[in-house]
Amino acid sequence: MVVKENGGEAVFDLHTHHERCGHAVGSLEDYIEKAIAKDVQILGISDHSPYFFADEDQPYPGLAMAKSEFSNYVEEIMRLKKKYEGHIELLIGVESDVFKEYIHLYGQVYARFPLDYVIGSIHFTSPFKILKGLDWNAASDQERQTEFKRFMELTQLIIQSNWVNIIGHLDRFNRGFSSFAEMLAPHMDSILKMLAEKGVALEVNTSGFRNSEVWYPSMEVIERAHFFGLDVTFASDAHHPDRIGDGWEMVRDILRNIGYKRWVIFRQRRPVYLDIQF
Repeated sequence: MVVKENGGEAVFDLHTHHERCGHAVGSLEDYIEKAIAKDVQILGISDHSPYFFADEDQPYPGLAMAKSEFSNYVEEIMRLKKKYEGHIELLIGVESDVFKEYIHLYGQVYARFPLDYVIGSIHFTSPFKILKGLDWNAASDQERQTEFKRFMELTQLIIQSNWVNIIGHLDRFNRGFSSFAEMLAPHMDSILKMLAEKGVALEVNTSGFRNSEVWYPSMEVIERAHFFGLDVTFASDAHHPDRIGDGWEMVRDILRNIGYKRWVIFRQRRPVYLDIQF
């Protein structure tokens, strides 16, 4: 069933961060207040997941919150949901790294919390490569092939995990390197088909607006996603309150022109569809 908010379309943003991760600016309330000022009706909070596999509480300060902070994070959002009830709807999310070695661990942790959704994103292809990513420019063809193989394996794990609701910035990894784009292109249709079959939504992420007028994924991928019947959602990937909702109207208009009639949010891990108004 298509759900309408306030008698029409709802302005929403499902991908936002805050100061807990160590590289975003502002408190949760800063983002909420800015969202209300911008007439955003639904705000998803989705800060970077802790490195749950690590022995240390926060092995990589500046990348993600500490393990001990995750329950505080969820509890704070729940408290703020009540405080701002009637002004804005808050959704509890997380942007999660996905590692082959710990795929079940992360799913088990998230099952213990009242999350509305999980965004699965690839930032590093291995827990042993955090902050040691491949220098794509200097890498040999064999090293590139190995890294790409890991990327593809993790992408499939995201889709098949049964605990990821949204795939994050699908083609952002090593984007800008033509050789990576050339490797990925022949596989994109099969990835999109798998996403559609598993019911994992594709975010249209406008974080590229920070540096240039680009989206993740590319326009070509968004058009192919429509062909395969994928659910899509909106994501600013805001790391500063001022970026909440950046590009929402533009994305809505482009999706409408492509032929999309709805997009999706998640409540209690279940999809809820919102109309794209014509």
